[in-house]
Amino acid sequence: MQINYKRLAWNIFILLYSGLFFYNCLSPYENWFFSYLYTMFLIVWLCKEYYQKNLFFQPTYIPNEDHNYLLRGLFALFFYSSFVFGIITIVWWHKYRIVNGAFLPIIGIILLGYGIYLREQSFRMNEKDRQTILKFYLSIGFIIFSMALGYDSYFVFIYALCIGLPLIILQVQHYTKKIGVRIYSNKKEEK
Repeated sequence: MQINYKRLAWNIFILLYSGLFFYNCLSPYENWFFSYLYTMFLIVWLCKEYYQKNLFFQPTYIPNEDHNYLLRGLFALFFYSSFVFGIITIVWWHKYRIVNGAFLPIIGIILLGYGIYLREQSFRMNEKDRQTILKFYLSIGFIIFSMALGYDSYFVFIYALCIGLPLIILQVQHYTKKIGVRIYSNKKEEK
């Protein structure tokens, strides 16, 4: 395995900076610690994805020409804005916290871990079909809803339900159609 030193150095910088920044940002507020841990686990995972040159919200086994760049851009905008809204909930929007305790952020951390696990399992599936696509986007669904729990924010939960879930459904439909067309054209070529 060859090490990409530029990406590794960038990841180390991001992790150190984020650790300090989010500690200083969140620590003055009540019940911040587990949301801070959630944030750091999320950033570590995103750094891993960046290092491996993966876009975490699209399947890497689909050829580049089959991606829908509009859906990809909208989902990226949704995801990173959810992250910002989660942080804002702790800092300014205290009234949007669900229970203002440690319980939900701990569940958010567990859900994030489970979503990442499911995502990795979808990459190991032999068949690249509708079931694989569904498993991949189910994992993304767990990850986006983990943000609502990780930040104890019912605003992020409603945002994920109204914006994130429809974007996931549209991406599942898009990739299922692309895989169906690819399978059909492969069978046609075999004849």
